[in-house]
Amino acid sequence: MLKNCENCGGQLHFSPKDKGNICENCGSIFPIQYNYNFNKKTFDEHIIEPSSDELANSLRSFKCKSCGANVMLTKFQMQTSCPYCGNTSIVKSKSKNLLYIDSIIPFSFGKADALKKFKTTVNKKFYANKKIFKNVKENDVTGVYVNTFVFDMVTSSRYHGVFSYTETYHDRKGQAQTRIRYKNVSGFFDKAYKNITVEANSNIEQSELTSIMPFEYGSAVEFKEDFMHGYMLEYKDKMFNSCVETAENIIRDDIKRQLLNKHGCTKIEQLDLDTSYTDRRYNYCLLPVYFVNTKVKEKQYKVLMNGQTGKVGKLPKDKLRVFLTVFFVCLLIVGAILLIMYFSK
Repeated sequence: MLKNCENCGGQLHFSPKDKGNICENCGSIFPIQYNYNFNKKTFDEHIIEPSSDELANSLRSFKCKSCGANVMLTKFQMQTSCPYCGNTSIVKSKSKNLLYIDSIIPFSFGKADALKKFKTTVNKKFYANKKIFKNVKENDVTGVYVNTFVFDMVTSSRYHGVFSYTETYHDRKGQAQTRIRYKNVSGFFDKAYKNITVEANSNIEQSELTSIMPFEYGSAVEFKEDFMHGYMLEYKDKMFNSCVETAENIIRDDIKRQLLNKHGCTKIEQLDLDTSYTDRRYNYCLLPVYFVNTKVKEKQYKVLMNGQTGKVGKLPKDKLRVFLTVFFVCLLIVGAILLIMYFSK
């Protein structure tokens, strides 16, 4: 496995464009064999161990003095800023928490392209606060492989409860009125779930990861350290069972939405839901994510970007634009009501 350039000894970094490692010194390119693989294992096959002695020995753990986050760097990567808060004060740590890595989705574009895609997205979003990201530079973009468990589960549910929905009707005077209708529900619901993705680090909220989904798992390849050169590896601090519980909660929430749709209702008043899970499988996969960090008036902003598709996560809102939109909508509503009242006289 290549660690440095065999031609000049310079440092290598993974180049998505060249699909290989490129030497920062002489420009030599060393192609990487992409062995596409996204097989899932049964829960009985769950193994907690370093992916290889070579990988474990080549990684260094660093801790951010500001937010306390841990990140993993290869021994060939220079110390850099924290991807979670942007702070440059990160110090070497002894902690390591590796697992057997099944798959990895390599970055599909580099930092320069990531910055262009990010700025294009910000400019297209009407309510995005464009001033915050006006001066974002390439150095503010950090590529990180995040730890995830990707689950498949077959579910079988038995349920009974009370749902409700709002009904519109006209009274004797012809005026539109609304009332809440209640419906007793019960039955069975079966569904097979695939690729339920759970973040395995507490520094990223599950909602943040969801905001940049989906990832195309058909592009996942067999893990090789070669893909990591020039990128950080997120530190895994969530236990496997905790991630399973998160996946089951995600599934239960979806089942509730499915049941509401099935019965034509909009709200759950009361529900007893008994769900069993069978044929549970998982893949421990590293996903490519770009972190964009910037600071404005001592306030730190962090936005995630999908390093495979370019999808940008939740952006801070321009409060003035939001206020003006709400204001003008209210004016239109009031104006419409006044017109109706005027012509009804």
